Amino acid sequence: MKRGTCSQCGFSGSVNSFYSFNGSTYCEPCVWKAAGQAKENGQPSEYVSLRDDTVCARCGADGGSIDYPLTGGHPFCPACSQLIYNWPYPPWMKKSLVCLLALLALSLVHERKYFRAGRSLYIGERLVEQGRYSDALPYLQQTLGVAPGSDKAALLTAKAALLIGDVEVAQKALNGHDNGHFEDADGQEFQEVDGLWKRAVGALEKAEQAEKLAQTEGQEAEAARLMHLAASSYPEAPGLAELAEYLDEGAAFERQDYETFLLIAQKQWKDYPSSRTAAAVASGLACKWAILGDPAYKQQAEEMLEKARQLATNGPDEQRALQDYTERIRYRLDSREIIGNNEYNRRFRSGAPQK
Repeated sequence: MKRGTCSQCGFSGSVNSFYSFNGSTYCEPCVWKAAGQAKENGQPSEYVSLRDDTVCARCGADGGSIDYPLTGGHPFCPACSQLIYNWPYPPWMKKSLVCLLALLALSLVHERKYFRAGRSLYIGERLVEQGRYSDALPYLQQTLGVAPGSDKAALLTAKAALLIGDVEVAQKALNGHDNGHFEDADGQEFQEVDGLWKRAVGALEKAEQAEKLAQTEGQEAEAARLMHLAASSYPEAPGLAELAEYLDEGAAFERQDYETFLLIAQKQWKDYPSSRTAAAVASGLACKWAILGDPAYKQQAEEMLEKARQLATNGPDEQRALQDYTERIRYRLDSREIIGNNEYNRRFRSGAPQK
């Protein structure tokens, strides 16, 4: 057993009955007095008990001058240490522990999908912050599949989709979230997505109006103007710019600017090779043949019509549309007369006699 001596009164005894204060050893009465005086003087007044690690904390066995090993922060003699390590826990406690472990395992299995959803949301949010919207969408949609009520997941999905021009996915994400209701409609995240949504919808409304006008002969220029407005107000949707360029073809044909008509058609064929763009080039070449009478234009037009026929592999609707367009182009190649769709229909498809 270790012994201690009070630095104030000289009392001597087991070290367990003493305290350490400001680097000195005190008995209990003296440490109270010293701490009180320090507190009155505005000085630190905390003190700590001294511990004798040569005395077992359980049975009080004296180890002489040798410290006992600590278990749980306390000294225990070998006999007590063995008893503690092999403590006979009651059966009810063991059963409770087994039940708790089983519940923990079940909870981890059940909640695993939510951990994955949280991880997907984290990755998706980081990708959106980096401007990688296409890469972010699969992660965000995976999160929505597990947690459709998540405001953050729905808004981030809609934002990523709108910023790559995918209005359909954005609409599904927004409407699928409590029928479009969000808790914090005044928050910055919602306001940002709401602004994107309104801009996209406004552009699509202009595009729809332009497509309707394009069906009316004589309105091609106005249709192209509206489509260009739609494309400029929502540049994230590249398809609008493509449609605007396509309507520019009709506007050029309407004002009898066949050179521009051919140039636009050739650019579209280069950028988006398809049956439709090949037929448009054939139409422009036929116009050049009709005006100039250069056989090279006629031959090139025939070659482009054959390419258009070979590329018409998307079903009966595409083939019927090509057949309708091809008839008008062949009339132009045969007669060297340039007429619009309405006039062609009036002459040859309405049942009226040709004039």
